[in-house]
Amino acid sequence: MQEIVLIGGGGHSKVLIEIIKLLKQYKIIGILDSQIAIGTYISGIAVLGKDDLMSNLYTKGVKNACIAFGSIKDNSKRKNLYEKVKQFGFQVPSLLHPYSIISKDTIISEGVQVTAGAIIQKGSTIGSNSIINTGAIIEHDCVIGKHVQVCPGVVISGDCVIGDGAFIGAGVTIIQGIKIGNNSIVAAGAVVVENVPDNTKVMGVPARMVNK
Repeated sequence: MQEIVLIGGGGHSKVLIEIIKLLKQYKIIGILDSQIAIGTYISGIAVLGKDDLMSNLYTKGVKNACIAFGSIKDNSKRKNLYEKVKQFGFQVPSLLHPYSIISKDTIISEGVQVTAGAIIQKGSTIGSNSIINTGAIIEHDCVIGKHVQVCPGVVISGDCVIGDGAFIGAGVTIIQGIKIGNNSIVAAGAVVVENVPDNTKVMGVPARMVNK
């Protein structure tokens, strides 16, 4: 098995550790996290130190990295870390839970994470470093951009476009054909029935624009 290092040791890392173990394709050599003491174990995996160990690990032959934390509204940290590990030369494999349902007629880009119970239907595209979380439904012919987080229980109807860096909160429903702009936030529980511009936050039923 190829070796992989996890960047981040929060709750999302536990989910990814389980996926990696179920897939049996990678051996996790440790976790890098500047906020957690060296030697701490998370789901049986040791914290090795801070992010500054990445270069050393790559030199020693670890060629795979995983961005192992989610985000709360702001996906910029995930984006920046993804770009950083790519600059070092790491591959960022997609991690697809074996109990997710993904149509064979989809495009899954590098670094995508799909957790248990998610469904991605025919003709959809998921951009690099995006998370499709537990029980989320991506219907047919959707385009999910890069560095997007789709939270648990989201329903995205057919032919929708979700822009780069967007955050789609838990339990959101987006009706067919809607476009969500780059870096926009859809608050938990919202029902989106109109297009959302770039850099905009919406909430409510139906969703309306609010100040970030």
